[in-house]
Amino acid sequence: MPDPKICILVLNWNGADDTIECVQSLEEVTYTNAEIVVIDNGSTDDSVQRIQKQFGEVELIELESNLFFGGGNNAGLDWAQSHDFDYVVFLNNDTTVEPDFLEPLLAGFEYSQGIGMVAPLMCYSATPDIIWYGGGIVNLWTGVVEHLHIRKNVSVLETKPMITDYITGCCLMMPTKLAVELGGFDLSFKMYGEDVDLSLRTKAAGYELLFVPESKIYHKVSASVGGEFALSKLKRKLDGLLRIFAAHTKWYQWISILISQLILSFKYVFIYLKNRTPRGSSNGAES
Repeated sequence: MPDPKICILVLNWNGADDTIECVQSLEEVTYTNAEIVVIDNGSTDDSVQRIQKQFGEVELIELESNLFFGGGNNAGLDWAQSHDFDYVVFLNNDTTVEPDFLEPLLAGFEYSQGIGMVAPLMCYSATPDIIWYGGGIVNLWTGVVEHLHIRKNVSVLETKPMITDYITGCCLMMPTKLAVELGGFDLSFKMYGEDVDLSLRTKAAGYELLFVPESKIYHKVSASVGGEFALSKLKRKLDGLLRIFAAHTKWYQWISILISQLILSFKYVFIYLKNRTPRGSSNGAES
């Protein structure tokens, strides 16, 4: 039986520098039956020309306008389905990958029956031994949605795969057929929350999500929105959370969420004031 066909979708919007670096790392992957596809999300700069010049053999899908994270990736998903790919990988353009990152992800679907989505260990590009994503928590009673082990050293992790609550859209792998059946990303989310929503819908359909630490990538973290603690990003994340709660919680859970979030708001304000990126400085780190 031939190796499954994997389509790696990289979404670009006015970010040619990051996308070029990402694709360069993807060209070194050791899995031989994978194709890189760049989706340009209506860039207004010279991204398309630069990417075409750098990678003449890479498939480039040009969208007429910015369809945001969900719409852009869904366009790539449609392409992957039409070209009979078995699996699709949604990958942020501000990442680089280890050459062998695909094999453990693919093996993750054999970990147990009913795995619908897998994700690698994701570390900060600037500090490659520090975790950005090591699994995820979603608690629809407290409203807490967060990464596990964030900002901890990779030495704290066990090497075996682990069932997790949600997978970040920075890098996730799914069977193409399942992603299509679930309708891809919900377009009511403009940025932030799409991945949590898709994770919860995958679980509601009877599948489990798997974090695979043997697979590793590196993330520059929010390069397109000015760093982790940019106020604009925090506003978008809040909007995404509210949409998640509206779609996935019962009315009575809003009461416990409100109480919990009022308490946690003091923590978030402290973290924001401590870690926010000063205007004009370089990007920060994301939670």
